[in-house]
Amino acid sequence: MLSSPTLAGTSGIKRTRSDLRWFKDAAGWLVYHPGAEVMPKVPRSMTRAMASVGGDVARWMARDGAEMREELDALFAQTDLPRSADGIIRDAYRAAMFNEFEVLRYPSLGPDSIGSVVEVDGREHLDEALARGKGAIVLISHFGANQMIMPALGHLGYAMNQLSAPPPVWAEILRESRTTPVWEATLNRRWALEKRLPVRHINVFRFLRPAFECLANNEVLGLAFDGGGGRGWTTASIMGRAANLSTQPIQLWRKSGAAVLPTFVVRTPGANKHRIVIEAPLEWRSGASKAEEHEQNMAAFVERFEPWLREHPDHYLQYMLMRRRVRGTDIMPLFRDYPPAPHQLSPEQAAERLRVAGEWRDSS
Repeated sequence: MLSSPTLAGTSGIKRTRSDLRWFKDAAGWLVYHPGAEVMPKVPRSMTRAMASVGGDVARWMARDGAEMREELDALFAQTDLPRSADGIIRDAYRAAMFNEFEVLRYPSLGPDSIGSVVEVDGREHLDEALARGKGAIVLISHFGANQMIMPALGHLGYAMNQLSAPPPVWAEILRESRTTPVWEATLNRRWALEKRLPVRHINVFRFLRPAFECLANNEVLGLAFDGGGGRGWTTASIMGRAANLSTQPIQLWRKSGAAVLPTFVVRTPGANKHRIVIEAPLEWRSGASKAEEHEQNMAAFVERFEPWLREHPDHYLQYMLMRRRVRGTDIMPLFRDYPPAPHQLSPEQAAERLRVAGEWRDSS
C-alpha cells in the first residue's frame, strides 16, 4: 500500500489540476466501464484495500489534500478537531473512493443482498410517518455514502423517489470549464447504473410536480438540504460558517404536510457496512414571515446535522471541496467565506446555466 509520507513527499513532480486531468478522467473511465463489470465480483474486504490505495493516490494528486485542509480548518475554526487532521484528510479521500466503488455494485443489489451492504436504524420513524398518509421526506446531506439510501429503502420495499440532478447534467453545467468527452462518458455510465435502482428519479432542475405527487401518494421522497440549485435561499450557520441554503426542502415540507426525517449515512474506517440512521421527524417552527420560517426550519435541520459533522468531518469534506471548486458557477456558494473565484458568474447567469442544463434529455 502507498503510504501518506511516500505520496506526499515525492519530489520533482509538478502536480497541477490541468496536467493531471487526463489521468483522473482516464482512471474514472476505467473504474466505471470495465470496473462496473468486475467490482460486483470483488470481495468487500478487497474493495476497502483498493479504495485505500486509490484514495491515497488521489490525495497525492491533490498535493496531500491542500485545498481540503483549508476547508477543514475553516470548518473547525471555533472548535477542536475530533482527531488528527492528517487522519481526517486521509480517510476523506479513501471513503470517497470506496463510495464510488459502491455505485458499481448497484446492479448486483437486491432485496436479499442489500442487508450485506447497509443496515438501517430508525425504520420505525419512517413507518410512523407513512402511517399519517401524507408521505415522508427523507432529508439528507451530501454526507458519507448518502446515495446508499436509494438502494437501501428501495430494496426494503418502500416506494422510493429521489429528487436530484442526473449525473450527465453536470457535464452541461461545467461544459466550458471541466467537461471532457471521457468525463462525460463516465457520467453517462454512472447514470445508467443509477437508473437500475428501484427508485424513481426526479430531476431537481425541472418542475417539482412529481415530487408533490409522490408525497400525495404517501411515498418516500429523498432530497438533500445542501444542493446548489433553487430559486429561493436562506442562511444558516454550520459550525460557525455562514452557509447559503436553498429553501426548496422547506417549501416542499410546508406545502405537502409530509413528515421530514433527518437521515444520515455513516461508515467507520474499515467497516464493511454503511449505517443509515433515520431520525425522529422535525417539528415545524412557525415564524412571523415566510423568510423567518425558512431560516428557523433550516436551522432545525442543521442542529441535527452538526453533531454528525463534528464527529465525522471526513464524510463531508469531499462535497465541501467540490462546492468550493464550482463556486464560480453556483447560483449561491455553499459557504460565504470561500476565496473569490477566478471567473464568477452572476446569480442570474448561474441560474440560466442551470435552467439550460436542466433541459437535458436522457437519450438512453
